[in-house]
Amino acid sequence: MAVIFAIFDLTTIYYAFFTTALLFGSLALYGHITKKDMTKFGTIFSVALIVGIVVSIINLFLRSSMVNIVLDWVILLIFCGLTIYDMNKLKQMQSTMEYEDEKLYVYFAMELYLDFINIFLRLLSIIARRRD
Repeated sequence: MAVIFAIFDLTTIYYAFFTTALLFGSLALYGHITKKDMTKFGTIFSVALIVGIVVSIINLFLRSSMVNIVLDWVILLIFCGLTIYDMNKLKQMQSTMEYEDEKLYVYFAMELYLDFINIFLRLLSIIARRRD
């Protein structure tokens, strides 16, 4: 993560971080308070993420800037959906009392941390591209 300070302007990093924090907090809150069961979306988001990774690898060879822009937005939306899904899954697993709370919290802390970091990196890429 320290490499981003060498690549991006500090104000861009601030904008991306605060936007990510607001977006992530809103999505996590929605995932927690929603009454809908989001389990069916987990598979959809996982498959979409795998497709996004494959397209990203293919784009390394094609070097298409338009594909890169579209990928940033699509993967951002995927991780927004995954944040809602992960928070909803945490709430459901916590309410069933099948698992130990400590293990559950550590597992979901890592999941939500990865969601936050990926949203931050995608927003940073989008904001930096706009400034160029």
